[in-house]
Amino acid sequence: MLGLLEPLTVAPMVLVALLCLGALLDCVRTPGERVRYVPKVLWLLFLLSAPIVGGLAWVYLGKHPEPRENPENTTKGPAHRAGPFVQKR
Repeated sequence: MLGLLEPLTVAPMVLVALLCLGALLDCVRTPGERVRYVPKVLWLLFLLSAPIVGGLAWVYLGKHPEPRENPENTTKGPAHRAGPFVQKR
């Protein structure tokens, strides 16, 4: 049938479209100081001209990780929590 696309054909197209759209939106919303290697405008042009390769490149190389809220306090656990139910010794 010519009018009906098979699910095995549609699924990769949907995944590629989601990757491209997600990478493009993520690039637009990322602050300029977190973008790596080239300016943000060049990343956008790359994402628009080569959507699959550009989307993968953006996901793996495009931006610095988000900074941590409190970098000096790296330990976790109940001894370091504060709140109304923490018993003071």
